[in-house]
Amino acid sequence: MLRVLVVALVVLVAAILWRPSADRMAPPSVATILPATLELPDVPFVDQNGRAFHLASARGNFTWLFFGFTNCPDICPLTLKVLADARAAIAARAPATTPKVVFVSVDPARDTPERIAEYLSHFDAAFIGVTATDADLAPLLKTLGVTVEKHDHGGGAYTVVHNPTLYVLGPGAEWIALSRGPQDAAKLTADYPLIRARYRAIPRTPPG
Repeated sequence: MLRVLVVALVVLVAAILWRPSADRMAPPSVATILPATLELPDVPFVDQNGRAFHLASARGNFTWLFFGFTNCPDICPLTLKVLADARAAIAARAPATTPKVVFVSVDPARDTPERIAEYLSHFDAAFIGVTATDADLAPLLKTLGVTVEKHDHGGGAYTVVHNPTLYVLGPGAEWIALSRGPQDAAKLTADYPLIRARYRAIPRTPPG
C-alpha cells in the first residue's frame, strides 16, 4: 500500500512539474504585461453608429484599444492596417479568440460618428470606433498615460500628435498589457496567445 502511495505521489509531482505553466512560458516579444490588472475610468462614448458605448460593453472579450484620429496622415492608418492583418491571422487560427478592436478618437471636434464609420470601413468592418468630449476622455487618457498634443496653426487649423501605443484589455474590460509602437502584425499575432495564457495569473487590483 505504501509503495502504491509513493508511486502515486511521484506521478502527481511529475504531472505538476511538466504541466504547462504561464510562469514558464516565453515572455511576449514586444508586449508588456502589467504586474496587476487596472480598472479603467468609465467614459460615456458614442460609437460610429451613434449609439452609446462604454468600455464595459466589450466585456467577455479581449480587446485592443488604440487612440487616433481620422485626419492622421501616417501612424493611424498604418496601425489600423496592422491590427486588421493581425486580427485576420488570429481569426484564421482560432476564431473564438479573435480580439475586439476599439478605435478611440482624440479629435472629437472633427471626428463625428459618421466620419469615424467611413474611416474604419477601409480597414475592418468589425472595428468599433468611438468618440467622447475632451473632458470626458481626459481621465482615461491620464490613467493609460496616453499623450496627446494639439498644435494650433491659427484660423481654426490644428494638428494632433499622439503616441502609437496599443492597450490590451482583458475580458473584464480591465487594462492588462500594452504594446508600444510601431506595431507589427506578426509580433502582435505571436504575443496575443501568450497574453491570454498569462491573464489568469495577473493579480487583480481592487476597484477604487
